[in-house]
Amino acid sequence: MVHQLSLFHSIDDDSFELFISTMTIMSGNPPVLFGNLSRVWKPNEAYDIERANSKNQLVELNRIKLSREVPLHVLLGAEKGSASSYALLKDLADKDLPVEPASVTLLLEEAAESVNEKPNAQSTNSPWALSISDIPAAGGNRKVSVQTISESVILSVAGQDSSLSKFLKELGYIESYKFLTVGVKFHMKNDLMLVVQKIWDVEKKRQMTKGGYLIKAFINVSRGTDIERINQAENTLVALRKDLQGYIDLSIPDRKAMDSRLDYLNDNL
Repeated sequence: MVHQLSLFHSIDDDSFELFISTMTIMSGNPPVLFGNLSRVWKPNEAYDIERANSKNQLVELNRIKLSREVPLHVLLGAEKGSASSYALLKDLADKDLPVEPASVTLLLEEAAESVNEKPNAQSTNSPWALSISDIPAAGGNRKVSVQTISESVILSVAGQDSSLSKFLKELGYIESYKFLTVGVKFHMKNDLMLVVQKIWDVEKKRQMTKGGYLIKAFINVSRGTDIERINQAENTLVALRKDLQGYIDLSIPDRKAMDSRLDYLNDNL
């Protein structure tokens, strides 16, 4: 479990090159290209789920997210020799999907196969990470967003012919939607990470960040009782916001937009 402190903003497509140059100078490090595939699961409505525990406390239904790395060589345009360059992200700006559908199918099939078996020759051999996040802490006077995230890397699932999909279905979950994220990240001082990314809806083959990039600056603190570390992380983020003030305005998003509880949205996604 980690406590993630974060700030967000967005830039348009035309501002990408300048922003990357600015952050390269500020961080002293080059941008690192990355790709992630995420699958979001929700409780199966076919089951009669108890809404109160043995202490008569309300049990809230949460989504579960499975995510794994996407090999850079499967990204569209990677064959041109820029598989590790931030320029590839710019080339993907107008794409409906950053990878071929067959590559997405292969990544998903690996989740349906037994995770205890040796990967096949085409396997990307990248584990899935399972995470559940809480709604960010409330408070109108907060300087940064603070959210608790529980995450575990799934290396194996017990049982004959086991798989992550079967495992989650046995827990009473069904898949809700899938999305792809491709971006670049900057490693900065005091464990600060700044990410510039685009997001695609896999099922609809549609870019969710059309015309711009989502910017996220965050620091993970491993212990919620480490007040000194939390204060340092907050001060680091506030200092970054001050340094970028007038260029981009890093801010706290609506906490409800980051709520993974199922009952919050009426559409039951």
